Amino acid sequence: MMKPMTDEQRRLAEANHDLVGAFLRENKLPEEQFYDVVIFGYLCAVQQYCENPTLQKRYSFATVAWKKMTRELTDHYKYLLKAKRSGVTVSLHESICEGSDLCWEDVLHDDGDILKDLQMELILHELAARLPKREMRIIRRKINGDKMHDIAKAEKLTFRDINTLLAGTYDTVIEVLLG
Repeated sequence: MMKPMTDEQRRLAEANHDLVGAFLRENKLPEEQFYDVVIFGYLCAVQQYCENPTLQKRYSFATVAWKKMTRELTDHYKYLLKAKRSGVTVSLHESICEGSDLCWEDVLHDDGDILKDLQMELILHELAARLPKREMRIIRRKINGDKMHDIAKAEKLTFRDINTLLAGTYDTVIEVLLG
């Protein structure tokens, strides 16, 4: 766990910062992609080296920093290789199994459509509780795409009567839609 650096640690980090660039070059890693990965290992090495006199007696700072940066890079690759980050990509147009004519798109459905249908049914249910049956029948027919001619014939009404009935429902429809 990183903590704020002391002045001694800051001086050591600044004096040896070129080790980070050397590490990236040696491992043929682009700086713009991997600097952020290895710098934390480097800074951790600075803190450990300054806080541990035994470490200072046994190893050079460069050795400790190199080892820590290697560890950070290894951990980064392990993180990227975890199963949840390396899933298989499947096209919806691919066959479900070899020899089958069924594609994934044939068996998968869009949950958004189910949710939209449910929302529409809830709105219609609320409207049905507030509007007369005839107006509800007309609204349902309009939603289903029926033509005015067919609605007028089925309800035994004129176009003007249908428009008048629908106009009388607008306030209720707006109230239900806007909550």
